[in-house]
Formats: sequence, structure tokens, C-alpha cells
Amino acid sequence: MVLYRSKDGGGNWSCEELGSHYGEMYPTLLRLQDGRLLFTFTMRSAVKPNQPPLGLRAVVGQEQDDGLHFDFQHDILMLDTKTPLGMVSGGGFGNTIQLEDGQLVSACSYRIADNTTRCEVIRWRLPE
Repeated sequence: MVLYRSKDGGGNWSCEELGSHYGEMYPTLLRLQDGRLLFTFTMRSAVKPNQPPLGLRAVVGQEQDDGLHFDFQHDILMLDTKTPLGMVSGGGFGNTIQLEDGQLVSACSYRIADNTTRCEVIRWRLPE
């Protein structure tokens, strides 16, 4: 997946911060109860410029008049980092739902040292 953005009605296009590099996969977008957006994705391979650890990541953003805004340089949350360092490829998925009490539930997979894939469900809250 590669994301491009135009800020001038399609006259010029630029590569976005996420989705332009090999290994950034399985993106999902959820509107949270407070109106913000939660973007989750899997870092499945740490091919440069991406860095380990592999696993499920999230970033909170906002929808504004000129589009969706996320700070992929500073606001990444690491939800799952169980794939051992040195593995060539990690897990996947990362679909997230929000429960009535505000908790988030994300399903994902990860690899272990013997190259077996495991699945898990993570119940979590956003940091305050």
C-alpha cells in the first residue's frame, strides 16, 4: 500500500509518511468515541527506513478541513512487539474496535523464534 496526498486539489502529489515503505501493512482506521481517529497498522518487515521491532502499531489523529492528520514521527504507540529481533518477517492484521467503556480491543498475529505464527487479542486504553 502506498499513500499519496495532494494539498492543492490534485495539481501536485507527495508521498505520505505511512504506507510508502515495504513492510507497513494492514492499515485500519477507527473513529473513536471522542471524535479522534485511531490508525493501526502492522510493521511486518523492518526494511529501511523502517526500524524494529516488528508488530502492531497505532497512532491517534484528527480529521480537519484539509484532511486527516497524524504525527507518524512522534506519536506511534507500540501495541505488540513480540516478534523477536532479527526475524525477517512478523505478524499481521490489527483490526481494532472500541468498547462502550472506552477500552480498545485489537486482534493481531506475531511470529516466534521457531517461525510459528501466534494470534492474540490485546485489550488496551489510550495513554492520557
